[in-house]
Amino acid sequence: MKKRPSFEKKDLALSAVVYTYLPYQFPVYTMEVSHREEIDGGLLQQALDKTVRRMPYVTDTLEIENGAIYFAKNPLPMEAAHTRQIRRVGGAETNYHLIDLTWDGNKTWFSMFHGFCDGLGFTFFIESVLYHYYCLKDGVDYEDNGIRSEHNPMTDAEVADIFALSYPVPPDFAMPGRRPQVAAYHLPEIIPNPGGEILEYSFRLPSTELMECVKANGASPVVILSMLVSEAILRVHPDADLPIMANIPISVRQMLGLEDTFKNCSSMITLPVGGTPMDALPFAERAAQLRAMLKQQLDPNLHRAVNNMLGSMLRKQMAEATDYREEVEKSTLFTRVTHDTFQLVYLGSLHKTAYSDRITRVHYLCPPTLGNTMSVYVIEHAGQFSIDCMACSDITSIADALEQVLKEHGFTVGRSPVHSFTLPQSAWREGML
Repeated sequence: MKKRPSFEKKDLALSAVVYTYLPYQFPVYTMEVSHREEIDGGLLQQALDKTVRRMPYVTDTLEIENGAIYFAKNPLPMEAAHTRQIRRVGGAETNYHLIDLTWDGNKTWFSMFHGFCDGLGFTFFIESVLYHYYCLKDGVDYEDNGIRSEHNPMTDAEVADIFALSYPVPPDFAMPGRRPQVAAYHLPEIIPNPGGEILEYSFRLPSTELMECVKANGASPVVILSMLVSEAILRVHPDADLPIMANIPISVRQMLGLEDTFKNCSSMITLPVGGTPMDALPFAERAAQLRAMLKQQLDPNLHRAVNNMLGSMLRKQMAEATDYREEVEKSTLFTRVTHDTFQLVYLGSLHKTAYSDRITRVHYLCPPTLGNTMSVYVIEHAGQFSIDCMACSDITSIADALEQVLKEHGFTVGRSPVHSFTLPQSAWREGML
């Protein structure tokens, strides 16, 4: 194995904790972007170089010292590699970078180690590369429309770590009483298969149709889509004896005043979207109640108080850590326990630009959540919402039911053939353990 260089430590990687103290390596997350024209590899490398100059922190790596994890400077070059292969980020193959870019034909694949950044932070990087690429390709200095470009220099806020800071909470704020975690119905057809083949079932809906439904029901896209997925599950499993729980990751940037950070800055909420007495209510009333539950879990003071508590605990643990392997063995805090039937990840859309129509599809290739769950990734592009259901087992019956549910609710549905893929494990510990 290639000897790992020594890298200059920076700050504690507190925002990476959930992923770096797992006893196993976490799979790579990838966004696949399809273009109308074949990629010019030379221009793509130039675009990557421009992005790195604008966002130098994307080249950082991780270092272990005793039991603590640090971000570290990585001066090795970042390469836009000509290959269809999704590479193992973090190790020698990617020069120890935690983000990677490959290309072939008319496709680009952007990959990351989730301990380095979250989906929104990753999107900042992707948008910057695409912006610089099309500016170079077309010889035009396009409006960046909020994309991180050379027209808006880097600020320290872009590298803020969620757990390194403290957040103001009113003195009279009281944390809600701890409630027992609601048990969720688990899909019996899903057999956990970490690192194995992932099956993707993809649907497309016109953006206008979904947003009209959202507006008519006074809800939000995540609420409406979670309800529709739940309806499909209950059609396949009408005897479900526990609630259908949706796990919905959220960015807490705005609540914490960290709007610009690239690093992990997320939390999650859960909603009982099916298999409860609310099922007897009309669709609009259920949507309103679920929307109210969602808003209740989005209380900024709650998230500030929780992050103050977690930040204090993690800073103390990192300061006292002496052996990384021992920290991993006692990592009950970092073990992910699933209390959901499915995960719904709403990714929004890329910034609209003058070259948006040159990008024909944007979608994630991601591992489903642990346990007997499936993940549903939703992203909007070019006037369509892509709904990508991913699982490590055959969920054709649920996908068929979802297609029928969508049509019955009046949506114009496009469906793609089932796509299978595998994802490599990240390699950030390579050469350190």
